[in-house]
Amino acid sequence: MRLRVAGCGVCHTDLHIARGEMTRVALPVTLGHEVSGWIDAWGPDAGADLEASGLRMGDPVLVFGGWGCGECRECRSGNDQRCATGRSPGFQVDGGYAEAMLVPEARHLVPLGALEPVRAAPLADAGLTPYRAVRRAAPWLRPGCRVLIIGFGGLGQFALQYLRRQPGLRVAVRDRDPDKMALAAHLGAEAAAETDGQQDVIFDFVGSDETLAGTLFRLAPDGLLMIVGEGGGEVRFGFDASGVESWAATSAWGSMEELREVVALAADQALTWEVELMPLADAAIAHQRLAAGGVRGRIVLVPPVT
Repeated sequence: MRLRVAGCGVCHTDLHIARGEMTRVALPVTLGHEVSGWIDAWGPDAGADLEASGLRMGDPVLVFGGWGCGECRECRSGNDQRCATGRSPGFQVDGGYAEAMLVPEARHLVPLGALEPVRAAPLADAGLTPYRAVRRAAPWLRPGCRVLIIGFGGLGQFALQYLRRQPGLRVAVRDRDPDKMALAAHLGAEAAAETDGQQDVIFDFVGSDETLAGTLFRLAPDGLLMIVGEGGGEVRFGFDASGVESWAATSAWGSMEELREVVALAADQALTWEVELMPLADAAIAHQRLAAGGVRGRIVLVPPVT
């Protein structure tokens, strides 16, 4: 089926793909995996699929990016985004930096209801990815837990909101941008310099060698390092590199059910996020600004109105 694109968020992953730094990408490809829009048209075999999903022509929807095969163990468990043969928009198939895009199945679409589609676009990744990361860290997030967020861009800002929904956590933020640190303080976080040395949970939303350097030494015994950002960094993990019985894990994207939960939170006005609209034709400028660290929330590219 065809989606008329309302907006597409600009993610740091897009920068890595454009630079040729991502190995699981099939080039050439149209970028964009944070996509919202309206159902615009479908082929002869898609009508029943749409009807079964309760969707109709013109409905505003958010695109779930983990297009799994639907048959393997991961897909059957609801984790399509972990499918070994999956193909995702902006990675292996054309994404949302366009006026329209093709979506193979209605099960990859989440109804937006009354949510404004352009504003909702970042929920597909910036909202979803930290939601899953925080959920996976739940066994560590007990009252009194010391948490550090590294990187306070689009994902980190959602992560802080999810963490603050849980009582008794002491959450600090580290970011090089003074404006983002001021925003973090406004949202109730501490500066990393104000916390003691050890952390029970560290979320790294950058994932570069620079940000990962020293993170393991900051882990308390039985602490968790959750690497979310795909900045290409590596850490040496072992008995002499981290706290006793500490853990290191990765978290990638999220499931369809988790995306539905994020959309529900947004519809209930339980989440806030900043969106800056830019014309689709200015995608290169958006990339330059994001690479320079000059984006406070999330840039959303908007196609021309036709």
